[in-house]
Amino acid sequence: MLAALSGFLILFIVARVLSPADNAEFLSFWAALFAVYGVLNGLTAETTRAVGSVNNRATAQPHRIGVSVFSAGLLVGGALAALVLALGLPFAHALFGATHGQLIVLILAATCIVYAVHASLGGALQGMGLWPPYTMLVGLEAMLRVGAIGLAAALGAGLLGIEMATLAALGTWLLVLLFSPSARAALPARADVTLVPFLRQTGHALVSSVATAALVVSYPLLVRLTTSPEEFALSAPLLLAVSLTRAPIMLPLQAFQGVVITQVIRARDRGLQILRKPALVVLSLGVGGGVLAAWVGPWIMLLFGPDYVVEGWVLGALTLAASFIAFLTLFGTTLLAQGNHRAYAAGWLLATALAVAALLLPYSTEVRVILSLSVGPMAGIAVHALALRSRQGH
Repeated sequence: MLAALSGFLILFIVARVLSPADNAEFLSFWAALFAVYGVLNGLTAETTRAVGSVNNRATAQPHRIGVSVFSAGLLVGGALAALVLALGLPFAHALFGATHGQLIVLILAATCIVYAVHASLGGALQGMGLWPPYTMLVGLEAMLRVGAIGLAAALGAGLLGIEMATLAALGTWLLVLLFSPSARAALPARADVTLVPFLRQTGHALVSSVATAALVVSYPLLVRLTTSPEEFALSAPLLLAVSLTRAPIMLPLQAFQGVVITQVIRARDRGLQILRKPALVVLSLGVGGGVLAAWVGPWIMLLFGPDYVVEGWVLGALTLAASFIAFLTLFGTTLLAQGNHRAYAAGWLLATALAVAALLLPYSTEVRVILSLSVGPMAGIAVHALALRSRQGH
């Protein structure tokens, strides 16, 4: 909940202090930064599964099973940083502007390495069932980020200053380790396999997380790449609406995917049964929230400024679409916990491919975005549901 509230507050602050055109640029940077976080969520998920499997075996020497998840996590972070540099530097100006494009790519590469430690710690804490320090990790990260951005905005730091302020939360894991003895207990955590199998399985999770990030956190970049510069400069209200309508559902769900993973590990073949209650909550939020967003959403959008006009039907449709992505996340997390990495990846990759295809259709930006965020996730849900039903049938 704190993560969701901090996200709302950040979007509100930035929209109030930047022009719509600069806010569109900030949302592109925000999308790229959270794309890195989102991809490394695959490392968190696989670490949770691997450490949780070790703990679930209740072995006499649980820390001598496989590779250290922190050393493996740093290898993953370094490889991702190299990939960001290789793919990002040639397109830095197109993605982030000519003035600071290369600087932003370098910062994103460094973020890959630093956040890999955060991701590994989060996975180890969840896998070991150390929920108080994990809650501290999630909550402190949100507070540091919103505090730094609020300070930068108050000082009139401008677009680049606000973008740099978002990086303050990268030190969260270090603070948690310094002040929480129970968090330090996770440092010796090891996976249930050796390095090569762990990296291979993490690779599956990371590939899926690329697709996940594309739909969930880095979506403004997809819109930017499929929209003319003139249209994109006017897209800040719509992009803000996408973030606002999904935040109440997606942010808490992403933060506590580890809870789902640990439950499924304990009852491996009852994935669909375990999902009944959270799925009902997501459905209620999607339908009820969609009606509410269509009714009061346009007035709420105007709180961000007179330029942020979005029609009610658009807000309602975006909220319902957010529930589709939440279902896809729930089903995919369950498959990952069951060790079905291929079906997990297949669902997310299909969803992303269809979402990108929908953005290429010759319609208005609003219609393209709604179709993209609905058709793609529904196809992915079908793939995941079939895989879960097949597993339960056996």
